[in-house]
Amino acid sequence: MAKTVRRSKPQVEGAYGIKFTEIIVIAMVLAAIGGGVRYYMLYKKSPTAALKGYFDAVKSGNVQAQYELLDDDDKAQYMPTSKDYSSHFVQSHGYTERVVDVTVDPTPVTPTTTEVTLNATVNILGNSSGKELWQAGTSKGFTDKYVMRKDKAGLWKLVLSKSGDGNGNLTLKDAAPTPDSQY
Repeated sequence: MAKTVRRSKPQVEGAYGIKFTEIIVIAMVLAAIGGGVRYYMLYKKSPTAALKGYFDAVKSGNVQAQYELLDDDDKAQYMPTSKDYSSHFVQSHGYTERVVDVTVDPTPVTPTTTEVTLNATVNILGNSSGKELWQAGTSKGFTDKYVMRKDKAGLWKLVLSKSGDGNGNLTLKDAAPTPDSQY
C-alpha cells in the first residue's frame, strides 16, 4: 500500500500567531502615537511654543496675532488696543519677512510657576536698502530675556514690560526696521 503524504502545517510564531516583524510594526505605531500625544500635551502648550508663535506672527506682520499673545496686564496698562501696540512697538511691523530664526533655550518640561524667563536669540535679516543684491544676505542675532506668564485660561503669554532689560527694552529694537516701500 502506498502511503499518502500531506503538506505540513506552517509553524505559528508566538501565542497569538503574530510574527516578530508585526510586533515591531505595532511597537513603532504605538511609539509614534505616544510621541504625538507628548508633542501636543507638552510642547504645543509650553512657553517656548508660545514665544515662537509670537515671533512667527512678527515675521508674518500679523499685528492682531501678536497682540493676542501678549499678557493681559500689559495690554491693560500699556496698550489697550492693538492699534496702540502697533504704533508703539517696532516689532509689530518692522521685521516682516526678516526674522530668519528664533532659538530659545530649553525650558523645564513642566514649569512649576506661572511665570518663566526664557533666553531667546532672534536672527534678523539685514536691511538691503542701498545694497547690491549679492550683499543683502547677512543676518544678525539679538539675544534677550523674555518673560512668559500663564493667563487665566492656562495659556502662555508674553510679558513685554518685564522682558529685555527688565523694563521692556529689547535689544531687538537695535535692528534697523524694514523701510517703507518705494513703490
